[in-house]
Amino acid sequence: MDWSNVTAGELLDALREVEWKAPPRSPKEFFAKFTPPKTAAKWQSRLKCNVYYYRTNYVILLVLALLFAFYRSPMALLSIALLCFAMLCTNDTFATSYSDRVTRMIKKVNPQLAAKIRNAGANLNIAPSRKNSRVTILGLPRIYVVLVTTTLSLALIYLFSALWTVGIYSGVAFGVILSHASMRTPNLKARLASAREEFRAVWRGYNDYTI
Repeated sequence: MDWSNVTAGELLDALREVEWKAPPRSPKEFFAKFTPPKTAAKWQSRLKCNVYYYRTNYVILLVLALLFAFYRSPMALLSIALLCFAMLCTNDTFATSYSDRVTRMIKKVNPQLAAKIRNAGANLNIAPSRKNSRVTILGLPRIYVVLVTTTLSLALIYLFSALWTVGIYSGVAFGVILSHASMRTPNLKARLASAREEFRAVWRGYNDYTI
């Protein structure tokens, strides 16, 4: 995969569809070799490649930064957890597996309610051309769940005066992530990752957009 030809939108689509169950890359690999990119095009290609390849490591860095910021504030941690949940729900695999798992749990207690949830998701009038909108969570369009959870999280952050702290620590975390993704030289494993079945599975619907 020539990362220089991958647009930011296509990268976001890949991150939305890829499975996030893969373990993070080892510290030895994560901190192996750093060199400055020679050109702007090389930098953009490297940035996209590293964001995809080290995605789990970057999420862990962000979560650790927020946990460190609010380890003495349980309610603020709750708001951050809700925000992280909303972000995870934008991933197709997580949203689908979470909805199925919760629905199975509900089925053990109330089979009729579980059936209604499944029927509600199946009967939603979703435009077939909008691939992102096909995913439902507990019978509701995913966008509704993400918006409600994000709004609740931001409201809690505001009520507990944590907005400034979130901004500072998130900014620091994203700065570290951007620096690493810009300076970390893509290794052979990172380059091969885009050619294996794992990456091709992410782009299984790519032809739908090019027809």
